[in-house]
Amino acid sequence: MWTEAQKTYQAYAHRIDELREFASEDDECSDINEASKEDFWWFVESMPWVGEAELVLMDNGNLRAVWKGDDKTHIGLQFLGDKLGEYVIFKRRPHSKQVSRVAGIDTLEGLKKQVCAFDIPLFESR
Repeated sequence: MWTEAQKTYQAYAHRIDELREFASEDDECSDINEASKEDFWWFVESMPWVGEAELVLMDNGNLRAVWKGDDKTHIGLQFLGDKLGEYVIFKRRPHSKQVSRVAGIDTLEGLKKQVCAFDIPLFESR
């Protein structure tokens, strides 16, 4: 029997295959940046409890993963290669209509720390 993480990994592998096929059929789209793909896999395998993200292929060939929470939380990570990522995090603060936003470029380890600092339920370790 497959674990939830294994099912998620299988879905990611299938999605990456779809994106690769799409890129090969579109003259304006770059093929998947292998360094970006490796970084994506490193990130999700280092946090196997994280829910499944939407996965898209950027024009430059990088993978971008987006997680959206029920509480209007939004996390977008573009995997740049060389263990670097570009991130944007939107998080509604409790008892407030205010949304905190942070964005930047960091190492993959730094990205994990950024996400954890925002206390996002989707990314809480189990």
